[in-house]
Amino acid sequence: MDYWEGKMSKGYYYICPIKALYMMKEFEVLFYLHDGESSTHPFIRNDEDESEIADHELLERCEGYNKIYIEERSEHIFEPKKGDLAHYDLNGGSGVYQFTNKPIRWAEGVTNIQIIRRDNKQFFMPEVEND
Repeated sequence: MDYWEGKMSKGYYYICPIKALYMMKEFEVLFYLHDGESSTHPFIRNDEDESEIADHELLERCEGYNKIYIEERSEHIFEPKKGDLAHYDLNGGSGVYQFTNKPIRWAEGVTNIQIIRRDNKQFFMPEVEND
């Protein structure tokens, strides 16, 4: 079982629209906005019809929203892959690990894996909604 398998079943989001925009441009993450009621609204997509929209226009779409949610189709992007550099917690301490073909489960007690670099670019992990 992958470390992330089943982990992205809740609401995952960014609070910072600049981080969301960066993740969209660098890693093709898709988003939606939720108005706090029952409806959702498409947000920024990295597809043909919106590729020409200026960054400031995309940021303006975020005004009034506290959370920028990650679409389910993008959840796989947050699974660790070979070459990723990640921070993790282990038995009261912490460390940094570069993923290889070996899973990080090499040590029991590893928790809170946060990818920090991918393909030599900064990587921002999303926030998670409370249970």
